[in-house]
Amino acid sequence: MRFLRVILHGFVLALANIVFILVGFGIYHLLRPANQLAVQASSAAILCIIAFLLWSLSIRRLSGGYLSLVDRGDFRWAFLLAMVWAVIIFVPLHYIGRGYLTSFANVLGTWLFQVPTNFLALVAVRKCVRISI
Repeated sequence: MRFLRVILHGFVLALANIVFILVGFGIYHLLRPANQLAVQASSAAILCIIAFLLWSLSIRRLSGGYLSLVDRGDFRWAFLLAMVWAVIIFVPLHYIGRGYLTSFANVLGTWLFQVPTNFLALVAVRKCVRISI
């Protein structure tokens, strides 16, 4: 069950990252001529952390804790798998949207967004959902 649990949480976290990076871009467009990186990254990170926390609370309640992240290993694997899932989701999405394969710089930029954001999201889940580690 652990395998399914960490794959599911990693996927949801990566999907939230990509969705909220796009939402953050929309927020930047509303606030132009603001600094794009400051507006897009901060709004995307805040929304991603909130969404993942709500997801974790919901899945804990709906599954009776069966699908919740349990220990440090689960959190570590979810963190790492989110980075893998981001590439699996982002590269085809970029190709469909732009018509060409993305550069490694875009993948690296996504990872640089994910590392602090996902760390904070997972810490928030651990603290708020009261998962003992």
